[in-house]
Amino acid sequence: MRNGRGSFEPQGLTISYKELGTISIDEFMHAVIEDVHALKDLYNVQFVKAPRLRFFVTNEYGEIIPVRRPGGGTIFFMDTHHYRPACRDYDL
Repeated sequence: MRNGRGSFEPQGLTISYKELGTISIDEFMHAVIEDVHALKDLYNVQFVKAPRLRFFVTNEYGEIIPVRRPGGGTIFFMDTHHYRPACRDYDL
């Protein structure tokens, strides 16, 4: 979003994990959990809207591999299975 003087002011918050390189899914999970705790405890974040998590699935050598469904086929997008957020507009 641009302000009146033409400079760009980003909306939202991006957390970069690029510097971690190729890591295990377990280590990635720990990093995400620590960052969410930091947002809550250090920055007093209480609610978020429409968050997304995007990452590249690789083998242990950093080569990108497709994510396969248990019954076959490739997936590129997955909706969360958590359907009871504690936000105020959920029941509207």
